[in-house]
Amino acid sequence: MDFNQIRYFLALSNTLNFTKAAEQCYVTQPALTQAIKRLEAELGGDLIARNGRETELTELGKSLRSYFEQIERTQHMVRRTAKAVVNGETSELNIGVMCTIGPHMICDLLDTFQMNHPKVKLILHDVVHESIPGLLLSGAIDGAFYARHGPANPRLEHVELFNEEMAITFPQGHPFARESEVSVRSIAAERYIERLHCEFGKEFRELFSVQGLNLNVVFQCEREDWIQSLIRIGMGVAVIPRYSVLQPGLDCKPVTDPKLTRVVEFVVPMDQTRKPALTYFMNEINSHQWPKA
Repeated sequence: MDFNQIRYFLALSNTLNFTKAAEQCYVTQPALTQAIKRLEAELGGDLIARNGRETELTELGKSLRSYFEQIERTQHMVRRTAKAVVNGETSELNIGVMCTIGPHMICDLLDTFQMNHPKVKLILHDVVHESIPGLLLSGAIDGAFYARHGPANPRLEHVELFNEEMAITFPQGHPFARESEVSVRSIAAERYIERLHCEFGKEFRELFSVQGLNLNVVFQCEREDWIQSLIRIGMGVAVIPRYSVLQPGLDCKPVTDPKLTRVVEFVVPMDQTRKPALTYFMNEINSHQWPKA
């Protein structure tokens, strides 16, 4: 078995067409066909079912495809790492940060990592929560700071960082400032600004409905900074993650009845062949002092 055979098989599994696969791999179709046959002979079974013009993966082919993909990723990683070490090149990590996570929560971590690993360049991407699994699994980003909503994705590794309460946010001087906590019923009496990227938006509306309350939504907005600006000038209130309340002139209190919280995590693909720079970054995350519940 060699790397070219694996590359040919993966091209064929993607195209299910010998001619197109050969074109992608810059070889002749007979050469690709013979390489696939040799691979099948070595493995003791057919990888490709050929039914006239129809081509599909056999059960053996489907079972081995992910392993071959991992081998190819490892091969590319070895080459990239060797080149970086030999040439003294700077490594690069693409890290997603969910747009609702307060940036100051990770600034100290990023600063410490950069000081300890000055040759690793971090590129931070503003991402919405529903896009994160796809971006990670496609390789578009290497890892992400993420407030998961729903069950864990079995193809991702989740590292829990901290718990964060959801707080009703309002301008300074608002009557809520005199309260130690604010109930859902009290929020229903206010003009409300809906955060369109809130991962709990649907459940939050249902929470009001169950109690026979109506959420008086006067504005909807995708931009977290705009939402806080609208709140600051008195145009409404909003439930915002506590550590994401950044603008001056704002105050916030915990939401009660029920109490609302979320867990912030760092997530990466469940892959043992991750690049060294990502391993260093995760080690830094694990040793960082995150806020306690």
